[in-house]
Amino acid sequence: MAVSRVGGTKGKLTGQVGSTVFQVRKNADGSYTQITYEKGERVETQLTPKVQAQRMCVAMVESLMHDLKPIATISYQAGKNKSQSLNSFAAQNLRLLQRDCKEHWYSDNLFVYPRHRRTDLNVRDLGGRWMISSGSLLKDCFDRQVFDVYPAATFKGDISQSDYFYGLWFDCPIGQMTVDQFRQAHRMTYNDSYCFAGFCQGHTYDPQEGSIIATYSNSYMIVKNNMKVPSSQVMDDATIMDLFVWKSDLEPVILISKDNSGFAVGILTDYYEYDEQFYYTAAFTINYATGKKQISTSFYENPGGGDDPWLNDAAPADVFGSWMGEPSVRPYPSPF
Repeated sequence: MAVSRVGGTKGKLTGQVGSTVFQVRKNADGSYTQITYEKGERVETQLTPKVQAQRMCVAMVESLMHDLKPIATISYQAGKNKSQSLNSFAAQNLRLLQRDCKEHWYSDNLFVYPRHRRTDLNVRDLGGRWMISSGSLLKDCFDRQVFDVYPAATFKGDISQSDYFYGLWFDCPIGQMTVDQFRQAHRMTYNDSYCFAGFCQGHTYDPQEGSIIATYSNSYMIVKNNMKVPSSQVMDDATIMDLFVWKSDLEPVILISKDNSGFAVGILTDYYEYDEQFYYTAAFTINYATGKKQISTSFYENPGGGDDPWLNDAAPADVFGSWMGEPSVRPYPSPF
């Protein structure tokens, strides 16, 4: 039997009718939310600003997890298995996002907050300074991240003049050391992984419109050592091209520098023709040199350095009206 309570809950129901369970929850702002459970399904029928802000944050993290699941299941050292790593990835980034939402509601935000069910762009979210990996490893096995706006001048091979390059750089005097010497110099083990992730703008062809449209997503690259390459082999151009295997949702390439000082593995994007670019990138190492798994900590950062101009008009106050059914209210008052 369900009972309608009076007073602060204003007649909301508690109890059970058939298979439906009714509960009332008091929110932090003093309001009440009617909650129903139907065969394991929970429905909240009152949309308070705090509840909707939480939903907005959860939706953003879920989008990130959807794109980067192969990364998130291996990137948190505290996670004993893939499921625990994924849970840590979600929990840590949700905390970062909630803190930013509270502290930077009106401006200076570190994440791009989306409009609810937005239709103006085919995006789920527009990136931000997410925490991609977490662990105790202090030094990566690659030497640095690289962002090159004119890789055709830096690297050998047939590279388009319009390409940008994003990836991982390895110091290596080409032709002067063996594979084993190279790996020892970089503290590599056979089981290591060298990972790259980024929020990028790509493109696709729309046959109905007959035009190219921009796409936005988080993409990744997981690089591992190729066990078939003999450790005694000299690190020449041919050997380097076979040195790694990878898993990626893009098309990684290995590029060797023209001055033979090293090589890089990463992604080429066509910036000038299709405006392909990474707005944020991060890289980390999973290393077993001590006999135990260690992971370096990484956050998304602007690969070019400096400010993030795409964060303009993307603060919570600029978009939150759409989550409350009041899209014209800008700025929307903070619920915190």
